[in-house]
Amino acid sequence: MSIKQQYASRYKGDKTPAVYPVEFVVRAFLGTYPKLNMPRGEYDGRRVLDLGYGDGRNMPLFNNLHMKIHGVEIAGDISRHVGKRMKKLGINADLKVGSNAHIPYPGQYFQYVVACHSCYYVEPGDQFEDNLSEMARVLASGGWLIASLPMVGSYILKDAKPLPSGHYEITKDPYGLRNGTIFRVFHSRQEIRKVFSPFFHHFNIGYCNDLFWGIHQKVWVLVCRRKGSKL
Repeated sequence: MSIKQQYASRYKGDKTPAVYPVEFVVRAFLGTYPKLNMPRGEYDGRRVLDLGYGDGRNMPLFNNLHMKIHGVEIAGDISRHVGKRMKKLGINADLKVGSNAHIPYPGQYFQYVVACHSCYYVEPGDQFEDNLSEMARVLASGGWLIASLPMVGSYILKDAKPLPSGHYEITKDPYGLRNGTIFRVFHSRQEIRKVFSPFFHHFNIGYCNDLFWGIHQKVWVLVCRRKGSKL
């Protein structure tokens, strides 16, 4: 079964209307930190792309912030299921089918792109740089990227097969969803800055190191801005 079929089946089988946002996304948009200065009073009416939105868990947060919500996922079944879920919650979201390297929106359309556990998936024949270029394309100059990136030592990378240019093939996903998929993995903050710097600047990088009942998740958390004049 392909990754598209795996995820479509997973989300279609979830009948619960309620969803809850990921903690680092909440912290990025609403937290107060000495090295992060998000424009918290300027979210109203801004366009946000939820890239690889999964079950739609971050959309209620964006809705509460009065943002214009758009989303891209890899399968039509996911889009239809999450569209129905958002409708039940009274949330208006424009959902389209695409991928990290093929985002079906015009250039410089968004003020925010959120890639929560998503932008590091690399499709066959692509490289992570293709994903990066596409995210930058749809962001307006000065727009914000909020993303998570795999860190070495995370559970999902156990016995993963190393590939060139920091890519890894997943082989032992305990959930049985992602085996055979390709991830772009980052070893350091310096590596993140180097790879992202052709398009982005003003880097703020943290990480999450969570151990919950046999799942040890380690991810970088990145907030940066598209190069160009300020909004």
